[in-house]
Amino acid sequence: MSDEFLKVAAKEINDDLSELEKILTLCHTDADILSNIEKFQKYTHKIKGLAPMMGKEDLGDLAFSLDSIFKKISIDSPVENIFNILSDVIPNLKFVMLEPDYDLTMLKQQISHIQNILNI
Repeated sequence: MSDEFLKVAAKEINDDLSELEKILTLCHTDADILSNIEKFQKYTHKIKGLAPMMGKEDLGDLAFSLDSIFKKISIDSPVENIFNILSDVIPNLKFVMLEPDYDLTMLKQQISHIQNILNI
């Protein structure tokens, strides 16, 4: 990929991550998360496609998992404590973008926990 593409893609992903955090700041409960689920999914969907194209496969994988979770929640059912889990996960996604050696263990465990609850 060209340097220009990588620069534009990085800005777009960082903007999308900021939007996810903004949406999260409007939420205070699991019900708030549910009422904003489509907004969350809009950004995770964009990130899951763009991140791998610029060499950020880990971020793309995390966004793919979150996107699947948001789809499942919007169709089937809420997840207890989703607000608390997302309050930990979403702010840390930016570190995946900024720090190449960021330890993904906790993020993957938290996302896996939600996936297990939803049988994804």
